[in-house]
Amino acid sequence: PVLYVERGGRGLLTLCAPEDPRLAVALEALADAVLGGRVGRLSVERVDGEPALGSALSAQLVALGFRAGPRKLTLSA
Repeated sequence: PVLYVERGGRGLLTLCAPEDPRLAVALEALADAVLGGRVGRLSVERVDGEPALGSALSAQLVALGFRAGPRKLTLSA
């Protein structure tokens, strides 16, 4: 495992180093699952225990289609 989505989709935990190339692949797969309708809408509030907005992954998530809200990054099909 490289990425863990907490119950309810409010938090993401990375299980590898930030520069690990598998992390980008895992994030793409997660976005594809949501956009393909296999996973419901995700509203990520925390990444590794920190606020999602401004996190180390926020730019990557926005590039995958997540929208920045007041306190979270949201992706829906």
